[in-house]
Amino acid sequence: MATGCRTPPALHDEPTLAGVTELQGRDYEPVVTPAVPLCTSDAWTTYAHDGARTSASGGCLSGPLHVAWRFAPRCTGGCTPYATHAIGDTGSAFVSGALGPTPALWRVDVQTGKAEWAFNSGAECVRGGWPTLAANKVVLVDDGVSMADVATGAGHRTELDAWGESVTDGEHVFAENDWYLDGYGLSMSAFELDGHLLWRRDYNALARGVQVPDVGGLAIADGVLVHAAQHGPLTGSGLSAFDPRTSARLWRVPISPQSSPSIDDGRVFAVEHWRGEPADRLVARSLDAGVLLWARELPDARGPAPVLADGLVIEHTRDAVVAFDAESGAEVWTTALPRTLDAVQSATTLAAALGSGTLVVVSRAAIHLLRLADGSEVWSGAPVAHAMHVEGPAIVGSALYVVADGAVVRLEGSGAR
Repeated sequence: MATGCRTPPALHDEPTLAGVTELQGRDYEPVVTPAVPLCTSDAWTTYAHDGARTSASGGCLSGPLHVAWRFAPRCTGGCTPYATHAIGDTGSAFVSGALGPTPALWRVDVQTGKAEWAFNSGAECVRGGWPTLAANKVVLVDDGVSMADVATGAGHRTELDAWGESVTDGEHVFAENDWYLDGYGLSMSAFELDGHLLWRRDYNALARGVQVPDVGGLAIADGVLVHAAQHGPLTGSGLSAFDPRTSARLWRVPISPQSSPSIDDGRVFAVEHWRGEPADRLVARSLDAGVLLWARELPDARGPAPVLADGLVIEHTRDAVVAFDAESGAEVWTTALPRTLDAVQSATTLAAALGSGTLVVVSRAAIHLLRLADGSEVWSGAPVAHAMHVEGPAIVGSALYVVADGAVVRLEGSGAR
């Protein structure tokens, strides 16, 4: 396995029935919701829910949550299979993960938790990328750009040695490579849904095998593609915006990105490090020109895209979940729940359910539901008894997906059918 590939998680034996079907936790007062909740079942189609990376769906989660099923990938031949991330719609979950050293994809039925197909990319280094649902394809940028047919799982891999985020505008796929090994180097590319390359730019291939911080990423909204390019010791780091059709650069800010970006209401939000500054800042910029709107010093918040929900920008720091007003940058509330995962863009711990006005927080392998309005906790529990590692919350309707110790767990809350 190449240096820098993901280490398989420590997998436990199959849990007992009690470990799978019982949620260990405490019940609190129910979430106060409108008389007729405005709940929707919009799909969670990519990293951070959508192309804008808001991490917010129209679903409703109010607790208590119970385990509906657990999907643990399997393979023959003695390899170690595991899941890394899950996205989904009302009919299926799409899971990325590994068959030993090989990146793979699965389609899983949401009623039964059974695999409907599996796609083996044939590559040899897993770094744990999120899949993207793009029209009739499931895309994974993990040791190449793999595209599998949604219905059948048939597909192929293009590119070579590419790892990073992917995003779609519905007709094309945009991908970044944030680790240079033997392929095209650090870059951003656009593809047709058949894998045909449209353009590639911001190419940086100065040093083979250079490890760069895994904290950049892509976001797209309002016809603008934003790239937080983190090239570590190489040149080229910065926050840029592009025309996704032509790849023409619209603006660039020469800062050091420390998170994936997110977009809402004509603003770009990201964690940035400025030259000579002692600490990182949570920053809002205009989408049309990259003009600085506000900045707040915020240490220990590197990695995932800022969550955007109900007029708030929410970050998970080492010590707490902190919400800021998206318009002014003023702090609105803080809740003392530490972030216990690595500070990388793919390891998400937050997801918002706009229909119920609640925020999912993963901390120390437990799940907490907070009110978006004030950060108060309304329920908490552990998805699987004795789980050591939980990440990647994704909300579809009244269902919550997380990955616990290399297996996808579907949790259902109040109102689940």
